[in-house]
Amino acid sequence: MDGEKNRFIHNLRNPLNTISVSAELGRLTLERTGDIRKAISIFETILTECHQCNDMLDELKNTRFVSANEGEE
Repeated sequence: MDGEKNRFIHNLRNPLNTISVSAELGRLTLERTGDIRKAISIFETILTECHQCNDMLDELKNTRFVSANEGEE
């Protein structure tokens, strides 16, 4: 169970890291260059990663968790 939990946390952190880095890059892009097209591309990456997080949370919502004591008799 801990292995599955750790894998899920790792898989959720990957898109969150991309979102964080992309948000910073988008801010810097607009501040330093004002390149709207580049910023839009960066924001599209953020939206894609948000959808990925949402999909993983939906998967979690539909997962049945087994307690450590369940199944022991």
